[in-house]
Amino acid sequence: MKKLKKRLDAFSDAIIAIIITIIVLELPIHVVNGTVDYVQLFRSVGIYIVSFCFVANLWYQHAITFEEVDHVTNRDVVMDLMFLMLLSLVPTFTRLMSTDPIRSTVMLYGILYLLITIVFHRLANSVIKNEYQSHEDLHRVYNNIYGSRNGGLIYIIIVALIILGYFAPRVAMVMYIIIPIRSFLANAREREELNDVGQMSAAGRKQFISMSDRDKMRYSRMVRAYMNKIRHLPKDDEAGREAAWKEFSRQATKEFNVSEEVLSSWFHRYYEAMIHQHKQGLHQRQRQLPANVDQLPRQDSEPKSRPHQ
Repeated sequence: MKKLKKRLDAFSDAIIAIIITIIVLELPIHVVNGTVDYVQLFRSVGIYIVSFCFVANLWYQHAITFEEVDHVTNRDVVMDLMFLMLLSLVPTFTRLMSTDPIRSTVMLYGILYLLITIVFHRLANSVIKNEYQSHEDLHRVYNNIYGSRNGGLIYIIIVALIILGYFAPRVAMVMYIIIPIRSFLANAREREELNDVGQMSAAGRKQFISMSDRDKMRYSRMVRAYMNKIRHLPKDDEAGREAAWKEFSRQATKEFNVSEEVLSSWFHRYYEAMIHQHKQGLHQRQRQLPANVDQLPRQDSEPKSRPHQ
């Protein structure tokens, strides 16, 4: 089913592109006596942005999902077609909400939003579980698709917006745009980090995945502070670099209860990038990485009290 998977990818991309085009074409733009109704125009454009962000975010998640697998089953094909069928209704429901953003049209849009989200989540679960079995791999891939947020929370938010649409349809209409934009930006920011988890050692991967979102944010801030300190040191200040690493290592191992070996595993991506820079003879730092690769312990080395060999 490998060839079918490629054709399904192409078909899905084409359908989604057509859907976005139809959303634009069906926007109601009123011209009365040669004068454009600007209130209606801006409202229609705003609603188009809502639908565009929603569809674009689903395309992004759909692309990541199918990028993770090489084969699809017949069940996956059927579910993907159901997902595209519901998604193709977005232009019609967008036009209804653009024409008259009253409680019924806004609530119908929210119900469609909910149905599409449910079907896509079932599709993603089916596709991914055919490829991965271990809990760690599934956790990594799901975070790659949805971000590190609680996936069940989106259902509560959509249902709340449907209810809000009954009492304050215009407020609910504005809120619809926040969900896909926030999700899209969060996924884009986290995806590079999550892809690197698969390259870690088994111990490093297990401890990294088990970290809470708050701890991951704290760790990221510590890494940025360490990188900034290294960048501002003279290139020949070996003692300063060693002291910076020892301070970072001491703080990280204490706060996150990890060994220096695991800490080295988390730094594996940075280490490999700097090895490549060193071989190419690049003396100027083009990326936000430490200049001296010897200041980071190797992933496969034994835990040491110093970053040097």
